[in-house]
Amino acid sequence: MRTGSTKTQFTIGLAAAMAASVLLVLSTATAEARCSKGVYVYSASWCGTCRSLRSYLDRSGIRYTLLNADNPLVKADMRARFRSVAVSHMLIGRHAIRGLNTAKIQQLCH
Repeated sequence: MRTGSTKTQFTIGLAAAMAASVLLVLSTATAEARCSKGVYVYSASWCGTCRSLRSYLDRSGIRYTLLNADNPLVKADMRARFRSVAVSHMLIGRHAIRGLNTAKIQQLCH
């Protein structure tokens, strides 16, 4: 019986550790999503401001969808939305931001 109870304790301990790990991952994911609105970044690999913007969003824990501004379909979307194909542009919800405007990003995300 002693062997069975040790095995049971190990199984319960393992299950508790796994549950704690799942909760930790879920709470971390929630904490990282620091913007309740959809964030879309129109960016190009060659653009320094775009790199700075993506770095800022990453450091701030703001999740975003990256759209390659060199793609013809994305360029067409930018022309229609912004009347420009200049990068960087981003959308937070329905609000457009050009360049790296950290104050505006924080305002729209909170």
